Amino acid sequence: MENKKSLLVILTLTISAHLLLFANLKVEEEVEQQAKPLPQITKINLQNVVIKKPEPVVEPIVEKPVEIKPLPKTESTNKIKEVKKKDFPKKEKKVEKKIEEIKEVKQEINNAVPQMNTSDIKSVEKDIDPSLKDALENEYLAKIRMIIEKNKIYPKSAKRLNQMGKVNVCFVISKDGHIQDIKVVKKSSFERLDEAAIEILTKINSFEPIPEKLNKNSWEITVPIVYQITRS
Repeated sequence: MENKKSLLVILTLTISAHLLLFANLKVEEEVEQQAKPLPQITKINLQNVVIKKPEPVVEPIVEKPVEIKPLPKTESTNKIKEVKKKDFPKKEKKVEKKIEEIKEVKQEINNAVPQMNTSDIKSVEKDIDPSLKDALENEYLAKIRMIIEKNKIYPKSAKRLNQMGKVNVCFVISKDGHIQDIKVVKKSSFERLDEAAIEILTKINSFEPIPEKLNKNSWEITVPIVYQITRS
């Protein structure tokens, strides 16, 4: 019995000794681990980090070669010009023939009709039929009288005072119809009517040109202008 107890005591002592050793080893390991410096940890602030978007990948554009089609073959302009130049001599010859023919016709007419001098033409103009000349003069004078009557204005003051009369006015008409040298050759009884008659021709200023057939460079005409109040 005593041997068994001694064995148990020795076993317990050995086990406890092993446990102490194991415990010491663990404590040393922990101390060594604590003695080691901890690794530095850097904090990152995500607010300041700019996230770049990935740029799109641009594929290179490959240009297709342009096909140049050959122009259709045409005749050169030089050939066209040559053709035209060839046609010109023919046309020129035709024109020359026509000109020559016209000259020949003119020459035949000149030979057939006797030529007249300018003096002969003037004499023919002067030798106009007197009846025709009178008719032309009367027609021209009638137009002048009509224009004067159309432009005649009765002075209000003379009309109000019951003034009436006839004024004979003389003036010269140039070849182009312009009126010159207006004057009263026979007055009425009232000065206001005489002034009104001159005012009519001054306002008209010019008539139609003198007809060529009358062969006059100027024409002096006297026209009576009547101022009369018609009572109804």
